[in-house]
Amino acid sequence: MKHASLIFMICLVLFGCSDSSLNNDATSTPDQIQKDGDQIIASKQSGDYELRLIIKKSNNDSFIFEPGLKYIGKDADNEILHSKNILDVDLQSDGESILPPRSTTTEGITTKLVKDQWYSESYEITLSSDQLQQIASSNVSVVLNAVFQSDQSSFEDEKTMIINAEEVM
Repeated sequence: MKHASLIFMICLVLFGCSDSSLNNDATSTPDQIQKDGDQIIASKQSGDYELRLIIKKSNNDSFIFEPGLKYIGKDADNEILHSKNILDVDLQSDGESILPPRSTTTEGITTKLVKDQWYSESYEITLSSDQLQQIASSNVSVVLNAVFQSDQSSFEDEKTMIINAEEVM
């Protein structure tokens, strides 16, 4: 288990240092986007997993992001190894985050995903007037990343969904 924790920390460092200039290509675009009342729901299948992002406007400058991950493989459940947060939501312009820096941990946490049941987290992000202006005037993307390791997936398997921010915010 010591080796798994060490490998986990190395992968997180490498992931954090990797080129963050993401292209909104076919491998990262949602399979579907739907509007349901006051919320937008985007989803994408990635191997034995499905990513989902629900975005709700809280007020003029705040948004609630609810990223989710579902195991859809052949087993009844799937244990994954991850850091504190499995799912990360970011707003990026030209591959650079427009949000303030956030801390991450390299803890080796395990979570059991039950087949066909959503694991989700919730974040409320309040944007400054400058950030809102940047979204309106440039090509800003909402980026959802799921970073974990399991028997079916490694840290290197990219589980990313990228959505044009103007389209959903």
